[in-house]
Amino acid sequence: MTAELSDSMNVPPAETTPSAVLAAFIATNSGAQRVSEALNSGAEVAIRFVDQPGDWRLYIPESGKACFEQAKATDPDFELYMPTAAVNAIAVQTKADVGELGIAFFEHIVAREPTRQIGVKVHSGFVKLTRRGWLGVLALGGPKVMMWMAGKGLRGPGAIANALGRLRKG
Repeated sequence: MTAELSDSMNVPPAETTPSAVLAAFIATNSGAQRVSEALNSGAEVAIRFVDQPGDWRLYIPESGKACFEQAKATDPDFELYMPTAAVNAIAVQTKADVGELGIAFFEHIVAREPTRQIGVKVHSGFVKLTRRGWLGVLALGGPKVMMWMAGKGLRGPGAIANALGRLRKG
């Protein structure tokens, strides 16, 4: 990672930290950039890494360009607890489209191995998630994500809302 990228993403310069790997992925992956573009101002994710201390946030400011920084989230829609193996497995998918990234992310949420499982807690309700663009991101995943979700028993908005409700209690 260049010093310029590291400075613009407010992460330590060491490329091997989970935050640096995630920052480089967000800055360079076209699928991740499409996701960021689909989100509205105010969308925010609180992130903690298993192997790196500190609080991180990914958010969309008024400018519309995703920002990733070491700071506590102020109004997160989601809270993620990410093991290094999950960060690395997603970040190596350099050519993945939004659908493939969505599936990789969801597979790590449902993974049974603790070293690969992304912990998720939903803080926002269905209406707020919709206003901030998260359901639009789900739609960007297209048939690939919808087929994967259907295979897991999540068919239609009601099933998705129920799943989100279960994650809110997590």
